[in-house]
Amino acid sequence: MDEQLRIVVAGASGIGKHHAKWWHQISDCEVVGFLGSSEASCVATEQSLRELFGFAGKGYWNMEQLLAEERPHVVDMCIPNEQHFDCTLHALEAGAHVLCEKPLVWHEGETPQRLLERSRILVDKATNAGLHLGICTQYAAALPQYLQLYESIRGPLESISTFYAEMETGTRGRQRDAAEVWVDMGPHPLTLLLRWMPRGHIVPSSLQKEFVGSEARIVCDFVDGQRNCHSEIIVRDLQEGKPARRFGVNDFIVDCTGRNDVDGIYHSVLQWEDREVVGKDFMALLIARFADAVKGVEAQPLVTGETGLRNLELQLQFMSGTAW
Repeated sequence: MDEQLRIVVAGASGIGKHHAKWWHQISDCEVVGFLGSSEASCVATEQSLRELFGFAGKGYWNMEQLLAEERPHVVDMCIPNEQHFDCTLHALEAGAHVLCEKPLVWHEGETPQRLLERSRILVDKATNAGLHLGICTQYAAALPQYLQLYESIRGPLESISTFYAEMETGTRGRQRDAAEVWVDMGPHPLTLLLRWMPRGHIVPSSLQKEFVGSEARIVCDFVDGQRNCHSEIIVRDLQEGKPARRFGVNDFIVDCTGRNDVDGIYHSVLQWEDREVVGKDFMALLIARFADAVKGVEAQPLVTGETGLRNLELQLQFMSGTAW
């Protein structure tokens, strides 16, 4: 595809405004519109986006009208989880590629079978239409930096025996229970685990689940062929202080932070003791990779819809405390 990509962001007042900025920074992409919840919200969001990067598009509060008038190549879904299925389906039916925030499909009260069934509908819809469906679990973009740091200290990574991830989120005063934290944050470590062991499954007898307060902790053996990886995942809300995010394999655990360079551009940083690797922002990398997939430069997004479906399946198994 040689033409400039037309991008719309569904939900651009929260994290979506940063997605819009990252799309804007790609030279052959133009953010032409966004979906808001009302006329009033669209006015406020338009102003915010103009100040952020000079947005010159239009806000809509009706998905069908947005798709019909803007005819986007890509819809970036940053709307509430419960809206993912309907809006993604509409976008795919309109012929747009979709990059969706995690989890791919979620609706409180629906059975795991129904959630997976709906996710499969979206994955198959995209596949049958020849469209890309990607998932925003950006820590998958951290692996090249992680391997660079790991191999500079330990040498080539030949096998994996343990996996550990601990991810905190600042709550800004809002109290969430462990299940809500798991729905929000669980997809990130699961995507990392699936990058290393894409065909892995849980050993049922090894599964331990602890959901207490605002912390979810999962321990299990994860098996992929002949490889058995003892895995521990912790996600929690933090009431005060700076949230920590760390992960690694074989007890080589790195801290994941970030900082601005001299030009004010944010970079991700992976650190182990006094050693660090600095790279581009993980979400910026994921979005750029999705753009390349749409343009045909890359075969597929960094995290595909199929991986998002598998991620959701594991997320539901861990949440229920039962592997199937």
